[in-house]
Amino acid sequence: MNKNNQYATMVEALKELGKRGYTHNFRVNEYGQLEENRTRHYPPSEVELHEFHRFEGATNPSDMSIVYAVQTKSGTKGTVVDSYGAGGSAVTSKFMNSIDQKQFE
Repeated sequence: MNKNNQYATMVEALKELGKRGYTHNFRVNEYGQLEENRTRHYPPSEVELHEFHRFEGATNPSDMSIVYAVQTKSGTKGTVVDSYGAGGSAVTSKFMNSIDQKQFE
């Protein structure tokens, strides 16, 4: 079952993912690790990608975003928000491509 790209807006996606336990706000730092509040760090080997959702800006097609729903090996679930396309973070993209891909299970 494909869970990807099922929401019309990023706000809707974040709200629904939050209801399903993806409550932590992560980012990928310059060292290629998932982090929360600059205090907890997770290398790619400790993270799974469960789903992602892409959004295109209503007024500007170049305003594109992606929400990744991830879970750490310790069970912490959260989201990473990034741009995609030419404006996306190469570090975030590389990280997401290197973690376990569970979004189609």
